[in-house]
Amino acid sequence: MKYTYLLNVATEMVNVNGSMSDELKGAIITALVTGIISIIGFIMTNVSMKRSFMNELKKQRDDIALEKMSEMPYVVLQLMDKMMEDSEEANDSELECFKEIMNTIYSYGSEKAIELVSLMQKENYEGNANTNNSDHYRIMSLFVLLATQIKYDVTEISVSPELWFQMRMTDYFENKSEIKNANNRLVDELKLKKDFKIE
Repeated sequence: MKYTYLLNVATEMVNVNGSMSDELKGAIITALVTGIISIIGFIMTNVSMKRSFMNELKKQRDDIALEKMSEMPYVVLQLMDKMMEDSEEANDSELECFKEIMNTIYSYGSEKAIELVSLMQKENYEGNANTNNSDHYRIMSLFVLLATQIKYDVTEISVSPELWFQMRMTDYFENKSEIKNANNRLVDELKLKKDFKIE
């Protein structure tokens, strides 16, 4: 019975010439347009959700790195102060602090910060092998540049390391030439921001 009714409806929709009626064409076009819109909407929703997920993931990664690195400039400069105040030999607590700094920077720091701390350690090993070749101004510049680079990574504020030397060294202007050479040579070697150069 049902099939007969459907057949009668379909027969009524087809006119005598065997072509589809306008109502049937309209129904098919409406169904097609609705289907296409639904498919496009699904694809766009899927792409949008994926993009939102990736952005949220990146934000969480950045937040973790920012949290871990936000204290590092202060910690680096504190360690440098202790090393300058103490004797020539670093004590165990300073070595332990430096290890923590290296691990944190390697885990969460930028590529430039990792290059700086890697060079510090490399020159530290070389300095232990040959203490006469240790360049005091180069070592200080490495510490200050590391703190400056991390500060830039965390805050996007770029400052000249010269400001630190002016604040902390009573004889800065007497030694400016040597400090400037050591600092600027490191900036060139590691291709750091030009703002980190001492004029």
